[in-house]
Amino acid sequence: MRTPAATLLRTADTVARLGSSPTSYAALPKQDLLNALHVISDARHCCDTITAAIAAELSRRSEPDLGSAGLAQQEGYRTPQAMVEAITGTTKGGALSIVEVGKMLAETDAVETLKREHPELPAPPTPWHAPVAHAVTDGKLSIAQADAIRAGLGLPTESVPPEALSEAARELLDDATTLTAGQLHRRARQLRDDLNDAEVADREKAQLEQQHLKAWKRPDGMVEGKFLYAPEPGAFLLSVLDELTSPRRGGPRFVKEEDRARIDAIANDPRPTDRLAADGFLELLRIGADADPGQVFGSRRPAVRVIVTKETLDSGEGHGSIQDTGEAVSIGTIRREICSTGTVAVVLDDDGQCINVGREQRLFTARQRIGLAVRDGGCMWPGCDRPPSWCEAHHINQWKRDHGKTDIADGVLLCKHHHLLLHNNGWDIRRTGGRYMLLPPRSVSPNREPRHLATKSRAVQDWNARRHRLRVHDRDRFPEPTPPSGR
Repeated sequence: MRTPAATLLRTADTVARLGSSPTSYAALPKQDLLNALHVISDARHCCDTITAAIAAELSRRSEPDLGSAGLAQQEGYRTPQAMVEAITGTTKGGALSIVEVGKMLAETDAVETLKREHPELPAPPTPWHAPVAHAVTDGKLSIAQADAIRAGLGLPTESVPPEALSEAARELLDDATTLTAGQLHRRARQLRDDLNDAEVADREKAQLEQQHLKAWKRPDGMVEGKFLYAPEPGAFLLSVLDELTSPRRGGPRFVKEEDRARIDAIANDPRPTDRLAADGFLELLRIGADADPGQVFGSRRPAVRVIVTKETLDSGEGHGSIQDTGEAVSIGTIRREICSTGTVAVVLDDDGQCINVGREQRLFTARQRIGLAVRDGGCMWPGCDRPPSWCEAHHINQWKRDHGKTDIADGVLLCKHHHLLLHNNGWDIRRTGGRYMLLPPRSVSPNREPRHLATKSRAVQDWNARRHRLRVHDRDRFPEPTPPSGR
């Protein structure tokens, strides 16, 4: 295994020859420019890994029990994190990540060194985060990504043993090459929720108790405020703001003709987007305050869709997730919402595809878009985190060019930006069964090496994982799971 120090020595000469001013790169061909960025990235990763190891030692020599004799306080810093922040010039959060990942590296190395050098002694348990530490030292995972996994999975408990966290970490490492640190953190939190449903309900209760809304008058007469909402009511608030402003912020372009006038009015409104949201929200409050309790309003009611499996709904064990954010929702909250909003079943076949309607219409129906949202979980482009409500349905086989059908199997969700990028820059999407591959243009990849498009839907990810587990068990004892449904 090549150590970070060895890799840094190998790349140092290449980095030195790259030049140090913007003009050094102005004449570089595209591939040389990209190669230079990869070399710099490798060198930076090595430096970050070594920095984390040093930070861990600084932290060890600055233990709280040492008081003023600790290294950080001797140097005039309150904590080792503050010391790392000041010396490296990183942010407070960045310094904390460096120190915490450094501790993971140090703990893993200490245990493995002890086992290797003293096999006669009782072997201490391998830290649950050992797979993450190895990925960092092997150059496969950045400090930010490693800290995202650590923070998202949390600490072992009686109901979530170290072995379960270690297995979850390995699963996350399989996806790390296509996920940012923020996306890894969200996925890690989802896996933690899957390991202990009781934590979902407890967290939901604690978050609801933290909700608040405050407003006050400033000296100049303006009224200012702040608010905090739990994930589920917060998602409803975001859906209201989307209804008010999404045409101005890159929302879907393809809408029903009866909605076109409203969309165009929002897009062409001369007010700034923030002002538009403020005025619209205030108008909603006025309507609500003046409403007759028996009045029935229009059909454009913002909604939050929660995805849940039939087994969870029937048994009362487990949890669901908010479609646009992936946040876990307790079964109690789901049942409460069903009482007031009902359910919409979305049935998937063996390839994870929804029922099709053929070529009778040009655009996907509202029901089909629900199916696409449940299946894809948002924009399918690698690394994109736009939720389903911000996406458009792309025909893999184009309607005019390929005489394509408006079938869900031949559609994928793409945000406006990536939908335009695909059509304008020569990208293609191909499907084999339930797998979708993104084919870059030859200007990006001469051989058009395909890139796998993975679902962003937490419900489908969990369903696929259960299907995989069932394949290695007795199917008579473990019936096929019912696919997820959306409401």
